[in-house]
Amino acid sequence: MMKRTASTRRAEGSGSSWPSVVLATLAALALALPAGAQLNQTAHRDGWILAAAHAPGLHGSIWRTDLWVAFTGSVSEWNTVDLYFCRSGEDNTDVEPVSLELTPGVRTYYYEDVLDRFLSVGGGSWVGAIHYVANADVQVWARVYSISADGSETYGQLVEGIPTADMTPDSDPWDADEQQWLYALRHTPGRYRVNVGIVNPTPVASEYYVRMFDETGNNPGDNGVVQVWVEVPPYSMTQLSDPFADVSGGEWSTMAIRVECATEGGGAFAYASVVDNAT
Repeated sequence: MMKRTASTRRAEGSGSSWPSVVLATLAALALALPAGAQLNQTAHRDGWILAAAHAPGLHGSIWRTDLWVAFTGSVSEWNTVDLYFCRSGEDNTDVEPVSLELTPGVRTYYYEDVLDRFLSVGGGSWVGAIHYVANADVQVWARVYSISADGSETYGQLVEGIPTADMTPDSDPWDADEQQWLYALRHTPGRYRVNVGIVNPTPVASEYYVRMFDETGNNPGDNGVVQVWVEVPPYSMTQLSDPFADVSGGEWSTMAIRVECATEGGGAFAYASVVDNAT
């Protein structure tokens, strides 16, 4: 078994309700990431796809994840990429890597339904995150999407891998450099909802505070702070199902959400899934 350092680990979750909560929400998971997450990331060797799935969806559909790996420098027979699938709700400290087979001189690789075909998930239903470690500079993307029951339609989102080095560290809530904000949040009762995902890319079980703020920067709670507390195991992830559904009557588009890691030595990635219930 390959042991990973703090810079070479993965994420998991803590919610047993993931399959029922997440399957309808992964399609838009990147909408509220920092702006840079929608652009090509700096080439890196250690990074994360924050959410991936191989699981049944609504109305007979199936969720799956395709993966692309692109080497940005020279390619040789020594190039390697290890993948760690970090299941939601589990301590993934001892997950063993799957080494992808690479061909000398080939720069870009495509892996269809990567959880099923390469990460030994098989016919099971799994949601989690993918941690990847390469021995040369890469950029990585995933398409997380659902296929209709008759196979005629797909709906999904291209998700870009984020360097582990860009993790937000355990935070001082007064230090802007140690806060992770989620914007572009649209919520309308009966139509749009906003789920919040948290990935713990560290070997430390960590506690997180998820707080909401209005357009003036104030917390909108009538009776104190509007926040949710959650603990995520090492190299794990979780997704909170519409945690602020009732704030301001449940309808808003100018709110922002801040995620803080409250555990020394911990850290976080966060994303929001802005979901149109009509889909």
